[in-house]
Order: sequence, then structure tokens, then C-alpha cells
Amino acid sequence: MKKVLVGVLAVVVGLMFVAGAVWAKEQQSGKGMAAVERAAKAQKYLFIFFYSDGADQTASMRTIFNKAVDNLPGKTMRVEVNVTDPGEAGIIDKYNVRGAPTPLALAIAPNGAITGGYAAPFTGEQIASSMATPCTQASLKALQGNKAVILCIQNRNTKLNDGAMKGVQDFKADPAYAASTEIITLDPSDPAEAKLLGTLAIDPKIDQAMTVCLVPPGQASAKLTGATTKEMIVNSLTVKSGGGCCPGGGGGAKGCGPTAAQPSAAKPPITAKTGGK
Repeated sequence: MKKVLVGVLAVVVGLMFVAGAVWAKEQQSGKGMAAVERAAKAQKYLFIFFYSDGADQTASMRTIFNKAVDNLPGKTMRVEVNVTDPGEAGIIDKYNVRGAPTPLALAIAPNGAITGGYAAPFTGEQIASSMATPCTQASLKALQGNKAVILCIQNRNTKLNDGAMKGVQDFKADPAYAASTEIITLDPSDPAEAKLLGTLAIDPKIDQAMTVCLVPPGQASAKLTGATTKEMIVNSLTVKSGGGCCPGGGGGAKGCGPTAAQPSAAKPPITAKTGGK
């Protein structure tokens, strides 16, 4: 009996130690960063409400924010972060919101991509629109990491699939481009990707494979139909300025690495949703 009690006591002490370690970690990094880590591990969307005071607008925006997140489908988490709390410096710096107007809402996809950002006043509809498709999440993750993206849009019903992939594979095989480019495959018949295809103005019933090249911050530099070559991909992703020869215009003596696309009057098709002030 004594041994059993000792065993139970050891388990209880162990659980208390684990709970204490979790509490200490949250105190060190702030509840904001702790929520980011939990959401990533659980593969859930995280919605963050940044605030700085208890003003009437903060209260009304909090109500709208909470109601919108409650009504979202699938797995979601939310957290509130007081930007005046020194303990929340980690998440404030991570998302570069220091000095930003509050209240502010951010939507973080399970892969860590920012898919929405809204300064007050924002609406529930704007919060809901931040739920991005899987391929949009993957594209934004790469683009926000300053990589170029090649979207390979094809399935078993599209023609010239191998020909379309030939140029992409040859391009990716070149060490000069491999590290600065992300290749993402999209099935045009996937209903989950209808929103992205609509944004790109591509018919989900295409009969030939398509290849879309994107450069940061999300501008479509080319939409290619059918077979591709490495040269076509290079020309589509290269911004010839300052001797650059790499995706997004990086290159030269410093090596390859995409930089932000040149300013354009047209809004990039693949970007995080934004709004508010």
C-alpha cells in the first residue's frame, strides 16, 4: 500500500512539474506566443485580437471579433493580446504590430502564414474572409518568406501535364533557383480551391495544364498554358533590374533570392486580406 501511495505521489508531483513548466513558459514568452505555438501544433487557425485600452471601440470590436470567430467553420483558436504588456513583446515583434493602430485583428493559418489583417473598424465578414484555401495558405507562406511561387494547376483530366511540369522541374533542379522558389500543385477540380482559382481568373474546367508564376508580395507574373520550358519560367519570374537574374529580381554578386515585386497599380491577386483604417 505504501508503494502505491508513493507511486501516486510521484505522478502528482510530475504533473505539477509539467503544469508549472507550461505556466513558466507562458510567463516568459507571453500568452500570445504560447497561443501561436499551440495553434501550430494543433494545426488550427489562430485569430489574434490586439488591443491597448478599454475604450468603447475596443469593446465593440472585441464583440464583433469574438462573434465572427465563433461562427467560423473548422478548427480555430483565438487569443487577446494587450500591446502595452511588456510580456507580449514576442508576438508584437513577430507580427510587426508595434505602434500599429488598435484594436487590430490578425488571422494566422495553421502553417503560420498571415491570411488577414484588419485595423478597426472591421466587420465580421472581413474576419470570415481571412479563412484561406490550402493552396493560398501555402502560397502566402512562401511569398511572405520572400520566395517566388510556381502554381502547377493540373489533374488527371488535363492535357500536357508532363510537358507543363518539364520546365518547372528543370527550373527547380537548378541550384541557382531551388532555394528561392516554392512549387505548389493545385487540382482545379478541388472545390476547396475554387476561391483561389476565381481570384486568379482561371476556369476550374480547364482542359490543359496551367502554370502560374507568382512573385512577392503576390503578383502573378505569368499564366502559362500547356508545356513549359525552364527558360519560360525564368523569364516569367525575372525582373531585369540591377543585373538581377533570379525570381523576383534578386541575384547578381549577392546570389539568388527574390525581392519584393515592383510597385503596381493593380492589387496582387495572392495577398493577405486587409482592411479597416
